[in-house]
Amino acid sequence: MNSLAIIILNYNSTDKIVNQVSKLIGEGIDTSSFYIVDNDSTPDHQTKLKEYTTNKQLNFIQSGENSGYAKGNRLAIEKAIHDNKHYFLILNPDIEISNEVVENLYNIIKRNENLFFVGPRICDKYDREFIFSDGGKVDVDNFFEASHTNGGKKINEVEIPEFNTAIDYVNGSAIMFKKETLDLIGLMRDDFFMYFEETEWCYRLKNIPNAKQAIITTQIAYHEMSKQDTFQNFYMTRNRIFLCRLYKLPHKKLISKFLYEAQKKLFSTKGNFTTNFLNFISQIKAVFEGEFKKLI
Repeated sequence: MNSLAIIILNYNSTDKIVNQVSKLIGEGIDTSSFYIVDNDSTPDHQTKLKEYTTNKQLNFIQSGENSGYAKGNRLAIEKAIHDNKHYFLILNPDIEISNEVVENLYNIIKRNENLFFVGPRICDKYDREFIFSDGGKVDVDNFFEASHTNGGKKINEVEIPEFNTAIDYVNGSAIMFKKETLDLIGLMRDDFFMYFEETEWCYRLKNIPNAKQAIITTQIAYHEMSKQDTFQNFYMTRNRIFLCRLYKLPHKKLISKFLYEAQKKLFSTKGNFTTNFLNFISQIKAVFEGEFKKLI
């Protein structure tokens, strides 16, 4: 896999990356395959990661700013292209994946000319029989509402093809693509910052004849589940409105829904008033930015 670049974006997740990369190196992946980008983490994380990447002779890029998922990964993609890499695997720091799965995905995308994105089935890292995602779907009629195929189901409860192409996007926590993908549809948008950027990126393939993306359900990676917080909710709210604007989808009903949710947050009987007020303000700001912020 000399032509594969494994790209990992760090924001205060140094210990997870050290464990993740050390495991893959121990299983036989060459150190030259790794491109680690630091998105302006705290100084102690930067120092520790720089020492680790230097000792292991990994490619290390210090971004100098926290510019989000898309732009941070783009720095590594551009460096890897300069190094004549042709295939790329973006991994979140909390993803556990084996060399065998990486190699199988690599061989599948390499031999399928019309396959532009591929990913593994993603399961719960701490309850491994539960599926997190067999690929993402978006409901355009419901303003790009996103869902994960088979999310929350047990592996033995589902019947699905090994080569699942009935998806709208590959989850960005473990997504492999090739140079031809970039030639065909370009890079991810920088203005999403986080959440929905891989959704929009993969969704561009929908209008291209014979262009495919797939989840290989026999190849499994494991992901740490996280609870939705105000920070996550802000970007998921804002960026869903961005998607509607980009694809010229009338979305007054979505705006009304989000404003109603903001009102519910303010007058919720759960939590204290300060927390509820801050959640209300965050939701209002997300709606305002989503509707009026200039898109790149």
